[in-house]
Amino acid sequence: MSLYLYLNEHWHAETWMFGGVIPINPASTYRKMERSGIYTPDENLIHDSPVDLTTPNPLFRLSPGAQVKGLTMCDNYVDGVRQPDVFNASYYEEDGLILSFSRRLSRNVAKKMSKTACIKILDMSRLKAHLDEQLGVTSKAGFCEYTSGHQRNHFLKSEADMWQDEYRLFWSLHKKVEVEIPPGIGELMRKW
Repeated sequence: MSLYLYLNEHWHAETWMFGGVIPINPASTYRKMERSGIYTPDENLIHDSPVDLTTPNPLFRLSPGAQVKGLTMCDNYVDGVRQPDVFNASYYEEDGLILSFSRRLSRNVAKKMSKTACIKILDMSRLKAHLDEQLGVTSKAGFCEYTSGHQRNHFLKSEADMWQDEYRLFWSLHKKVEVEIPPGIGELMRKW
């Protein structure tokens, strides 16, 4: 499995090749109202429900900024029409630190992300273990899935983001941190 990290500046690759300090940002850093490059309107959103809780519904209406956890509604009828059952549904923002990689090595991906260089991660399990130890928390790791539906979480994104073909590390920590990268984690692949 090859994983790539796109970088803002070509000289950032040196840290990944020879060691050094990098920042890791909260997921909310990448949330913007308009989808553009690395920014999405649904980053750090958890929407876990069989029905879209944001669409008009005769039983309830979510206000902007609503935080819903554990919503259950069963056996409801409106004007004689049975409404879908909802068990333990959620709609809320959950922040945490993320470090994102891609399965794709592509000039087009770099351009869409406004990045100038790309490194190949040589040993993801070593990197993950090293970062987990520094942060004192075991990260969740895995490939993102993409959907045309309303469901969202840190590893389930809109199909509009499918071009990123993303692999993520996620830590349940909320403030930006700086961590040390050991030498030999990355290899420079491209500069644009």
